[in-house]
Amino acid sequence: MFAEKTILITGASSGLGKAMAEHFLAKGANIVINGLTASKLDKFLAEHLADKDRIALVAGDIGLKATSDRMAQAALDKFGSVDVLINNAGIFVPKPFLAETEENLDRYYASGVKGPFFASQAVIPTMIKQGGGSIINIGSMWVEHPLEATPSSASQVAKGGMHTLTRHLAIEFAKDNIRVNTVAPGVIETPLYDDLMDKEAFRALANLHPLRKLGKISDIIAWVDMLAGEGSRFVTGQTLFIDGGITAGNHVV
Repeated sequence: MFAEKTILITGASSGLGKAMAEHFLAKGANIVINGLTASKLDKFLAEHLADKDRIALVAGDIGLKATSDRMAQAALDKFGSVDVLINNAGIFVPKPFLAETEENLDRYYASGVKGPFFASQAVIPTMIKQGGGSIINIGSMWVEHPLEATPSSASQVAKGGMHTLTRHLAIEFAKDNIRVNTVAPGVIETPLYDDLMDKEAFRALANLHPLRKLGKISDIIAWVDMLAGEGSRFVTGQTLFIDGGITAGNHVV
């Protein structure tokens, strides 16, 4: 299904981004992966040497326009196409509003707004020439459903910008057959939380979800896979909440 397709993924050196890169690589796609740290990208390549001809690495801060431009150019230079962009890079750090700083807000804005904005800007001209494409933004359930247990207003202001960008690009480029959607996860078992809280506290977050369980990376990848392929040819401008039911309503814990 994805053989000969070129998929660009930001924030792909670890966690969900890395898992998505491995998923699409296994499905035969060419991948262009971005991460802030070159050594982590080099490690990814070393782990997948058998597929090295289908991998391009672009290290750099995705908050800088030049990084997105280099990603798009790397895709064209090595593979000749740009079919799917997954704007995965982002920062989630639960922190009380009054404790946030200007420096942190700038970091969230760079990864959550400037990153997907410039990455989309870099790939859309090629998608137009090719007759279409898919842009998938990895947003956040917290944008629409704040939780007292995890105050995160600063990072979610940025993620909210990504959700808004999704709808505007979907409408502006629908005529070009470019589909733009957001996947908004709830609490997912990823290394992201390892430095935020102890394991017992993390497991307790399962009770925040009406389904009484945590999400898995595979739950998110299943939806990203669908949005990347032809199975979602009639879907654009949507935010899909993969959140165990949190945004549907509350429940008594």
